[in-house]
Amino acid sequence: MEFKLKVQFYKKMFNGEMRDFARIPVTDTRDILETPVRATDVQRFPKEWAEYQKRKDKNLPDQTSGLPELSRKLPGLAEDHRIELELKGIKTVKDLANAKTTVLESMGKIYVTLQEIANLIVKAEQNKKSNSKNKTEKKED
Repeated sequence: MEFKLKVQFYKKMFNGEMRDFARIPVTDTRDILETPVRATDVQRFPKEWAEYQKRKDKNLPDQTSGLPELSRKLPGLAEDHRIELELKGIKTVKDLANAKTTVLESMGKIYVTLQEIANLIVKAEQNKKSNSKNKTEKKED
């Protein structure tokens, strides 16, 4: 499975105000440039900028409005680790739990540990759902 790297535009609080930011993967590295949007970014990535503007104009939630799911459900997750996971197409705890371990191993041991935690979270959520179903069935009896 090959992951496509692309620029992401989003809103972020910066110096007390919401500003447009760009997250740009650096070619042939694992590095990511995260910066307030510059005119050159808009020129280099017109398609992505136009899509971002459409989402923004329609007041649709963009990919980073509020806290991303990974940050909500894995509160100790460092921002740089979350970004690396997102660039690999892993945006939810379920995605992380189902990710190929070999891919995560190539990223570093911390990602394998995060996958183990994600598996526990998914399992706990499944148990919670099945317990709530059992309670509603008992109430109906």
